[in-house]
Amino acid sequence: MKRTIICTFVFLAIAAALPILANPPMAPSQEITPLMRMKLEKSKAILEGLTLEDYEMVAANARSLRLLSLEAGWNVLQTKEYASQSRDFRRSADLIAEAADGKDINRATLGYVAMTVRCVECHSYMRKHRIELMNYQTE
Repeated sequence: MKRTIICTFVFLAIAAALPILANPPMAPSQEITPLMRMKLEKSKAILEGLTLEDYEMVAANARSLRLLSLEAGWNVLQTKEYASQSRDFRRSADLIAEAADGKDINRATLGYVAMTVRCVECHSYMRKHRIELMNYQTE
């Protein structure tokens, strides 16, 4: 039963990410930054750790993601919504790490799904505010 629930959540997380992966190649101005590339790699490592029940891998990568979210390059917009999105992301990363430390695969998986939702919501917000972001980068 637990495995079915876990597999369902992992499947939903992957299904949510597929449209992002299926997009055509990005224009040079939309290329993934090194910080976002690291975020993507850490997120993939968490998923790998969840599927293998490698709690150390899950916790270490969740903590790395939290630290990445504190980097100056992460905070590209100075809005309340963006700050809230970042806080929610950090909470999800903390939840994953705490659950992994407690060897609670179900809670860690739910945390991963929550974190994935945060990523998608934030990136959607960023696309909607692209002009504001471009103005910020030129100042």
